[in-house]
Amino acid sequence: MLMDVRPGVFSRRDPEGDAPVLFEIPRSGAEYPRDFRSIAALTDLQRSISMYVEEVYAGVVEKGATWLYAHFPNVYIDPNRHELDIDPAQLDGDWPEELQPGPKTKAGMGLIPTICAGTKPLYDAPLPVAEVQKRLSTYYWPYHDEVKRLLAAFHAQHGVAYHLSCHSMPALGANGERRSDFDLGDRNGTTCSPELVELIGSTLKGFGYKVTSNAHFIGAESVRKHGNPTGGIHSLQIEMNRGLYMDEAARTRLPRLAEVREHLAAVAEKVVEFSKAR
Repeated sequence: MLMDVRPGVFSRRDPEGDAPVLFEIPRSGAEYPRDFRSIAALTDLQRSISMYVEEVYAGVVEKGATWLYAHFPNVYIDPNRHELDIDPAQLDGDWPEELQPGPKTKAGMGLIPTICAGTKPLYDAPLPVAEVQKRLSTYYWPYHDEVKRLLAAFHAQHGVAYHLSCHSMPALGANGERRSDFDLGDRNGTTCSPELVELIGSTLKGFGYKVTSNAHFIGAESVRKHGNPTGGIHSLQIEMNRGLYMDEAARTRLPRLAEVREHLAAVAEKVVEFSKAR
């Protein structure tokens, strides 16, 4: 296994083979940059991170897939948001182009989050425009550029690329009901082939998991930005229920994490086989 690291930004692990399959983990990093200043407590900051997802997917490399992990926390800058998804009210200064804040941005969950742990404010003053631009140029774009580079290289060599963006979701939804074990988001059929969704869904169901598609999350910027199924690049967001592998209240791993990791390695093996057949 080969490994490449860009300090503070990402780590990449390459398999022995050359299958055009990428599992990337964009929202689980916990290396806070030195220039990050927040009024929130660390315990609250940590609750906004999808903890341990990089560990649960660690076995995919042994099955022939590439593994990519963003080190920086999504409370600093969220790689699963559009680069213009910023509320002008949170900026000290004028942005050089028109911003595109979405509904979640107004709730504090845009490119630069303003809340953590659901309700806790991150800042007590607007951020300078230059600071947000630095976060984009130093962390956001290098990470997305690496995803783009890998998928382009896969496509150039194999004529196809498969991109799995790996996330975790709270066990319970806003209505208090338990969510499915895995929710597969392809932005309602626009970012990958239905065959890929079916393959991953059926494999997970074979292990006894409850699997839904576009039920809780349809897929955000990571798959929107990189998915191009008509061009041979298939991007699928995988949301995993945190109750499968961690104690959400204590923020600790459950013994079952090792079993879930084996199952996801088996999913990777299936996708690698699928990619080679294409």
